[in-house]
Amino acid sequence: MKTPNPMGCRHCGIDRRGHAIQAGTGGSHTWQQPSQQQIKDRMHARRVAAEKG
Repeated sequence: MKTPNPMGCRHCGIDRRGHAIQAGTGGSHTWQQPSQQQIKDRMHARRVAAEKG
């Protein structure tokens, strides 16, 4: 599974460009900036995935 962009939407991980309005289990939403912790966690997940190859 592909890890989301660290700056992807806080709810779904989709990049800001082209996000538009997304439907989800919590209802529709527009792109929202991820929290600092989400950015950190996503960056870590990408590093781990890259190491595993």
